[in-house]
Formats: sequence, C-alpha cells, structure tokens
Amino acid sequence: MNVGAAAVRARVAALAIAPALAVGCGDSYFAVLDSYPIPVSRAPMGAPVGIVAGDGALWALAASPAGGDPTFPMVIDTGTPLTLLAGPATSNLKTARADFDVLDPSSTDQNPIVRGSFRAVSLLRVPLMPIGDGSVAPGGIMGGDILRRYSIDLRFGATCGTSVCSSMTFWNHLGPDLGFLEDSGYAVLRFSLYGGGEITAEGDPDFLGQRGPLTESPTRIVLRGCVAPKAFMPDLSTMADKCCTATDAQNQASGVDLALTLYTGVGPLVLSQSAWDRVTAELVKQFGAAGKPMEISGSVLRVATWPMPIPAKWSTIPRFALVDLEAGSAADPGPCVELQRARRIERVSAQIVSDEMMGISSTACTQPCDNDPRETNKAQNSAAYLEVSGQVPIPVAVIGDAEPFLQGLRFDVRPEGPEVDGLIGAGALGRARVEIDYPSAPPRAVFSCEPDVPRTECFAAARCPRLPDASYRHLCFGLPSHGLAPSCAPSGC
Repeated sequence: MNVGAAAVRARVAALAIAPALAVGCGDSYFAVLDSYPIPVSRAPMGAPVGIVAGDGALWALAASPAGGDPTFPMVIDTGTPLTLLAGPATSNLKTARADFDVLDPSSTDQNPIVRGSFRAVSLLRVPLMPIGDGSVAPGGIMGGDILRRYSIDLRFGATCGTSVCSSMTFWNHLGPDLGFLEDSGYAVLRFSLYGGGEITAEGDPDFLGQRGPLTESPTRIVLRGCVAPKAFMPDLSTMADKCCTATDAQNQASGVDLALTLYTGVGPLVLSQSAWDRVTAELVKQFGAAGKPMEISGSVLRVATWPMPIPAKWSTIPRFALVDLEAGSAADPGPCVELQRARRIERVSAQIVSDEMMGISSTACTQPCDNDPRETNKAQNSAAYLEVSGQVPIPVAVIGDAEPFLQGLRFDVRPEGPEVDGLIGAGALGRARVEIDYPSAPPRAVFSCEPDVPRTECFAAARCPRLPDASYRHLCFGLPSHGLAPSCAPSGC
C-alpha cells in the first residue's frame, strides 16, 4: 500500500503479535513482528539461454535464534501450504517444533536486524531442492499456514536508486474497505482459499502423546486470468466497435481465460501444455503466423518442494491480466469478457472527462452489451483488474498436463475450485505490488503498480461502480471525478 492508504489503515502497534493457535501444521506458534518492510531477495528465473528474463522466486534471509548455524534462504511461497525446513528424507514423516528468525539483510551491523521472530512453529523437515537456475538452495519455506494469518504486502519491483528491489511487510489486517480502495485506484481481486485436508504425515502429539494424521488448512489462491489479450489504450481517436449483445461481447474479447494459482516460490508464469496450446492459437489469431511464440525445449522448471526438476519448454507472452469476478458466478462470462468490458467503459469515461474539460456536452454512451440486464439504461459495474506487460516479454514455462506436480495441485483445488491451468510466479508480476489480505472475508488481493511504472508496463484498474443517476460522480481508471454515461440508443444495433 502507498502512504495514503497506509495512513488510514487500522495500524498495529509497534509490534504485531500472533498468539498461539492450535489448528494444524504451522498454526500453533508464537511470533513477534515489527511493522517495517523486510527486504527479500530473488532467485534467478531459471530460463534457458534465448529467453530474456528478470528476477524469479522470493526468498528471505533466515537463521536459527540459537546461533552457531549459518543463515539460510527461506522461500516465501504463497503456493506451498505448509511451512518447511530442510531435512533428511524419512519414511515416518511427523511434525516437529522449531524456532527461526527472519532477518533484514540490508543491515550494516555485524548482526543483522531481526524483523520477525517465530517460535515453536509446528512444521515438517523434508528435503528441499534448489530453485531458479539451481544456484539457490533453500533452507526453509514459509508457507501458507503462516502467511494466511496476516495481510502480506509484497513489492516485487520497487525503485531503489538506479535499480529495483523487493520486500514483504506483515500486517494484522488491511483496514480500508472496498469503496475506499476502489476510489484510491487499487485493483481488488476477491478469492476463496482452496485445498486443505489430511496428508500422509503425523501431526502434533496430544496430551497423551498420541499423534493423528496431519491436517492442513486451505491456503491455495486461485485467480482468474486473461492471458495474451490485445494491447489497449483509451485512444479517443479510435472508434469503438458496436457491442449490442452478449455474443458481441464474447466476439470482441481477446485473450484466453485461465485459472492461475499465485505461487511466489517460482519465477515464471507456468502453464500446462493444453493451456499453452490455446494461448498460442490466440496469438496466431491476433498476429498471424508471425505471432506464434518461439519455444525452447529441453529445459526444466525447479520447485523447492518437488524432488526433481520438472521437464519444461520455455517461451514468452506479451501480456496477461488478472481479473476480479464482478458479474457474479451465475452469469460469469469469463475474465477476458470482463476485461474487455472494463476497457470499453474506460474509453467512455475518458471521453466524458475530455469533453468536460473542453466545456462541451458529451455524447459518450455505454454499449448495450455492457448494460445491466435488470436496468438496461445503466452500465454494469466494471471489474477490477491488473494488467502486466513488462519491458520485456513475460517468461513462460510450459509443463505437461500429466506432470504429477500439476496433477497434485489440481487435485488439491478440486472439486470446490476450478481446473488449474498454471501458476503465477513472482517474476511474472514484474513491477506490480500486492497486499494479500488473508483475514478479510472474503480474502482479497489488493494490486497496484509502482508509481514510476508506465501504463504500458503495468496497469491496475479499480472496480468502477455504476452510478444511481446523473447527480452522482465517481473516480475510475485514474481519471478525474466524472459523472454517469447514458446507454447508447438501442436503435444503433
């Protein structure tokens, strides 16, 4: 969150304290955290030669408070349900209590500043694999069982002098409501947590010393993605196409609808082969044969919790968007249709603002396909979305649909959730920023872009609520306050 939003949040005191919570693995612990951002490092993307890629997975510097042991990388992973420490393989996997500190590596002191102290964390010790290009060997993973207790602010590409840097900040709760956040320009994407249940390990002993199966809580974040939509700018010199019906709205939408899991423990956007085939077909449809992405085979994707590198081919895409569900589950047209609707409504809003600044009566109107079926003289609310384009194409790792890693992820989300098409890695989010507000009901991901980033690289569009009548005004798409646009006359259709 920026300074303005932080000023109105329900702030914690100097120390945020998480009490002991007896539920599942990682839930029973004591933590002391200050409210300062914790600098985090980035693993290499791990892309093969020929793919221009930036930073990859997030990891923090951690250490045992007992001293004597060296510091170690602790991966910060929204996609791993449990907190883990590196350990030997065993045939009798069971939880154990452990302490660790999260450090500020930017400290110049001989002893780095402790930003977070975690005590008596119930976790598993398992073998952990190198990530990225294989040069970063994690000593631990902070998983969803700890993260879901907080509102976690992740900055992937903040400006630090002449370079960029990453950080995370723990908050007890994000105070501002949806109305304040949308007026402030934040793209709020609501989600449900999926997964959870018993796993093949023994949990903490009870008061008699007996252990039962380990139960994990739901922590999987699945977001609606529109991958490879056409580029868009609200250029008022370009006439918008008529959009009269729901069929027109489907035909005008571009991109591929996908369900993507937020997985900050990997770097690229990871897609299944079937999803990639649809993306490739969409790019060829938009640009012809020249639009077919280059593919580099014979490479791998490394995941810390997976025992071996996953065979993958690598490529790139020009852009993708994450889109909130605004239309409702019963009438969900798909994220790409809702993205295109938001773009059409933005064009109308931009025209109204331009006309008001010139002192002329605006003739801008919303297309009939964007009107509320219950009140056809008013446009629907537009969905919040984050669009990432990047200075360079976004790296994509393509893995087989039959890969056990992907099948396990899909199994964990079904049947309550959608069929997962892939992962959103930390490196795919470029210079976006997100506060993952786990404690809210429903949980929400509050996206924004770093203030010095151009729209062509990152753009966060807040939900634009429709207005009751012409006496009201609203703030949408980063534009000045403006009023209600009438619906275009149906005779034009």
